[in-house]
Amino acid sequence: MCDTLCALPSWSVTGHTLIGKNSDRDPNEPHVILHIPARLHESGSYVRCTYIEIPQVPRANEVLLFKPDWIWGAEMGVNEFGVAIGNEAVFTRAKKEKAGLIGMDLLRLALERADSAESALEVITGLLAEYGQGGNCGYSKDFRYDNSFLIADPDNALVLETAGRSWAAIRVSTTAAISNRLTIQGDHTLRHGVDAGTDFARAMTEPVFSYFAQGKARRAQCLTALEKGPMSVAGMIATLRSHRQKLEGREFARGDVGSVCMHAGGLIGDHATGSFVAVLRRDAPITVWATGASTPCLSAFKPVFFGSGTPVSASDEEGRAYWLERERLHRAVLAGQVDVEALRARRDALEAAWQEEEASLFQDRVPELSELNAFAARAASQEQEMVDDFSCDRWSHMPGRGFYAKYWRKKNATLGVRGRA
Repeated sequence: MCDTLCALPSWSVTGHTLIGKNSDRDPNEPHVILHIPARLHESGSYVRCTYIEIPQVPRANEVLLFKPDWIWGAEMGVNEFGVAIGNEAVFTRAKKEKAGLIGMDLLRLALERADSAESALEVITGLLAEYGQGGNCGYSKDFRYDNSFLIADPDNALVLETAGRSWAAIRVSTTAAISNRLTIQGDHTLRHGVDAGTDFARAMTEPVFSYFAQGKARRAQCLTALEKGPMSVAGMIATLRSHRQKLEGREFARGDVGSVCMHAGGLIGDHATGSFVAVLRRDAPITVWATGASTPCLSAFKPVFFGSGTPVSASDEEGRAYWLERERLHRAVLAGQVDVEALRARRDALEAAWQEEEASLFQDRVPELSELNAFAARAASQEQEMVDDFSCDRWSHMPGRGFYAKYWRKKNATLGVRGRA
């Protein structure tokens, strides 16, 4: 389960495209941030994706990927050309294929091969036609689904929804949001496997899983936030942190699949394991605000740039260690071992200072990448100090007797053990 939203320059406070996403996955699944430089490949070489190999391209773009540590592809990411993509699981009537490219593979391949939102759509749909989509995407259980994508660049954005090898797409005029259900009706301007004017969502939606995923409720929350006025980075972050009214103030006492900031612990649903907001500039460096941690209502969105260090990692192993350290802090909060309000107050003060400094760096000039990376390093150090100050050795001691407490005790017992519930 996930939520992705974007605002084009005409609806952005800074005049730049903004895109944000919460990746909602198994709460024990590490979410890592990888920087992969541009690479040249020999003719005839292949690339191994999560389940299958496909021919490699001569040049793969530089990318920042936000991904589960065991998956080749990514939940969201951005490339050197300012193309950013977030994907969502969608539940459709299409027959599932046993093995192919999973949605996260399609996302990474598009970032590595495209230089615009339009070309990213062409990459995804071309690969979909050739290889199909299929394969287990679950961390501790078998979980298979089709995919939708919100694809943005500094000037444009598109929504692409798929059902098997069929797909429909629309161009975004000002804002868009996608959340675990098909939404494109008969207004698709690009399509395959479906006639013009056909209501794609009505024809292809599998109703039971789509209903219980509560994507309709979460998408409505995102659209309401986008409609309030031109969007800012702070506004995007606030949206990704938002809870339904019935969860607000109880977010560490119950689960809720219907909040944009998703909390596990109920009978169904996942957990927001990683979040990002990207500012896509045409002729200046891209800023990414990333948590590198779960639970955005608790974690800090830190500035990241191409070439900066922590929380960006060079390997899945390094990223896993970073995520797990912050996840133990989240578990300590659940166990009642942390002063949540004090933690949030310190985080808010840090974020306000970082956002002010980032705005000043870009005011009336294009900053050097060395300046930006030094700024990112200071922010990462300040966030690490905060994590160190609030961390607690008793993070696994979850009190209580109800379902929620038992759920998290089970998760605590296997945190850091691959593929365990």
